[in-house]
Amino acid sequence: MSTSTGATFDVRLSYGPLLLGIFFNLILYGILICQQYQYFQDSRTTRDPTLIRILAWALFVIETANTAFDMSMIYEPLILHFGEAPNKLPTVFVTQPLCVVLVGFPVQLFFIWRIYAVTKNNILAGGILLCSLASFGGGVWTTVLVPMVATFPRIPLLYRSAEVWLIASAATDIAIASVLAYTLSRKKTGWGETDTVVNRLILMTVQTGMLTALFSILDVACFLTLRGETVNFFFNIALSKIYANTLMSTLNARKYLKRVLDAQPGISWGGIQVVQEQITITDVPASIKRTAKSPHADEGESHYQIRLNEMRGSNGNAA
Repeated sequence: MSTSTGATFDVRLSYGPLLLGIFFNLILYGILICQQYQYFQDSRTTRDPTLIRILAWALFVIETANTAFDMSMIYEPLILHFGEAPNKLPTVFVTQPLCVVLVGFPVQLFFIWRIYAVTKNNILAGGILLCSLASFGGGVWTTVLVPMVATFPRIPLLYRSAEVWLIASAATDIAIASVLAYTLSRKKTGWGETDTVVNRLILMTVQTGMLTALFSILDVACFLTLRGETVNFFFNIALSKIYANTLMSTLNARKYLKRVLDAQPGISWGGIQVVQEQITITDVPASIKRTAKSPHADEGESHYQIRLNEMRGSNGNAA
């Protein structure tokens, strides 16, 4: 009795990163659903401008489609072509760079607008915009090339376009996070409560901005150093969900920040502004204790802290 065995193929580095990346992508989609639900709940009391609402829901539709495409993308090689040597890229693989571009570019534009709103600096915002446009161009270039490449052995043909796309994207994300963090740090007033809120804004900005930059850097690093392998798929597949979650977490954080900033001086953060009632004091009594001048206050501007126990009369009522 004779037995014959067919050739075996090691698909761990071909389909393994692809499968793990899709698993991670599905987890991030679950997080995005929670973010979207919170945004829907908050929108009942706080109504955003039309463009922001369109952006938030359009990204959710794109990410829903992306999730379906990703499941189809792994179903094809592991089920429909089970046992075959890794050769052809999944049919819907072209949707992966397309979705990253369609989600990542608008999110970057949102934060670039925020930088302009905070700094009023056309040159700075314009420079970051050019970098984002280079990333957008590289992403479109990669999307166009994917159907031409079509197979795993021809993936090196994507190296040049992917370099432009991912390096420019990482540079844009780093610039956005750095500029916003620096600008917010300049808005500290010297008041402990207000500075605590500003520090939270800085921390959130750096965390969200650097996360997208980190995944872009790891994506291009694996793509260029592990040539012929597909390890970068793990980072690339999750990239669009990270962009979407970054935007939604920023939008949803406003209600929390508004609550924390209650009774604090107005702080504007690129279109997200909490304005409190201001009182102009013309004649300051000597009994009012003067606090330290804000390091970023204009010349001649002073901050005063009115202590109620110093303003009360002998009858216990406010003077």
